[in-house]
Amino acid sequence: MARAVLPKGERTRQRIIQTALRLVSKHGFSETSFQMIADRLALSQSAVLYHFGSKNALFEEIIKAIVQHNHETVSALIQMTDDAGQRLVKHCLGNVLWALRYRADGPVLILLYSLSCFDGKFTALFTQMMQRGRERLMVHLLAGRREGLFRLKVEPAMAAEILQDALFGAMLYAISAPEGSVDPGRLEGKWRRVVAAHTGWADPRPVPVVLPPTPASGRVSG
Repeated sequence: MARAVLPKGERTRQRIIQTALRLVSKHGFSETSFQMIADRLALSQSAVLYHFGSKNALFEEIIKAIVQHNHETVSALIQMTDDAGQRLVKHCLGNVLWALRYRADGPVLILLYSLSCFDGKFTALFTQMMQRGRERLMVHLLAGRREGLFRLKVEPAMAAEILQDALFGAMLYAISAPEGSVDPGRLEGKWRRVVAAHTGWADPRPVPVVLPPTPASGRVSG
């Protein structure tokens, strides 16, 4: 199926978001200016301001784009034949592998984590992102209980919060770790044990789900 062609204004808007993402990842939020973005795209600064009235508004859209890409990457791992336990393992493992392999996106999450300590707008963005993560985990946990595969020791909401906190910490480490220092195979074994410990789930067919290698420089946006 052919992809829908975006209107010119929306294409420009998406180019601004992707360019700003790369610049913020490299230079930081405070050092990235609208003029830098405009120069990189051969646009006027007023053209960038037309689409985004403030840096905070642009940063919010960068976060949304990163979260969407993360969700798409993780969801692509899951197959129709997977049971709830396999889906949960793939969710957790996929998030950490995403952090390892998309180096242009990951540092922006660290930046959001840092900025949320000082600015209420960023605090709200960070809180919303973490809440969405817990909600996605809840889907898998409730499905596992319905399927009779999970024996949760705490309520699903608490289990989701514990797993999300551990998962976010693992993602921050993956983003910060030297390239090549994290072994995906060992990582997968670790998250299988984490899921089993919290849910009592035993994988009936422990087939590796490690993603094929992806260039560490980050994704290329069209």
